[in-house]
Amino acid sequence: MAQMNVSQFAAELKMPVGILLEQLTKAGVAKHREDEALSEQDKGKLLEFLRRAHGEAQAKARITLRRKETSSIRTADASGKARTIQVEVRKKRVLIRREAGEAAAEATAAQAPGPVVDAEQRVLRETEAQRQAELAQRQAAELKEKQEREARARQEAEERLAQQQAAAEAQAKEREGAAA
Repeated sequence: MAQMNVSQFAAELKMPVGILLEQLTKAGVAKHREDEALSEQDKGKLLEFLRRAHGEAQAKARITLRRKETSSIRTADASGKARTIQVEVRKKRVLIRREAGEAAAEATAAQAPGPVVDAEQRVLRETEAQRQAELAQRQAAELKEKQEREARARQEAEERLAQQQAAAEAQAKEREGAAA
């Protein structure tokens, strides 16, 4: 491949020459003018600098998994209406390659909350879970009580209906006996 100067390389990349010269200087390539020739090694240094600057090395060492689960729960409220509640659970897990070394571990440690926050979050989760369990128990008790009331009311209605039918049959027999 033919040698290329800084201005030609900038035109190929479709970027201003000044910005390219600035990036070359930051990458450790000593080019200060537009007409200076660029070698393949200079381009390689620039590419490696830009990869490090934009985090490609970290991207290979770290993978972030995001998972979202949606489910629905059917519950009865205090008045007996059935309600459907949509529940969405979002999980995020960051996996780090062990060969990445201590630099990636330090970056993750800086991102991860400290043990105090973890303890606080754990306590909050436990209290929330306890509150949810109590709510579920209360709702189950209310539902059971409601079902028992309905069963008693049904039984009483059946008994009244049976009494009415027995009374009607007795009256019908009396009429037949009086008519005969």
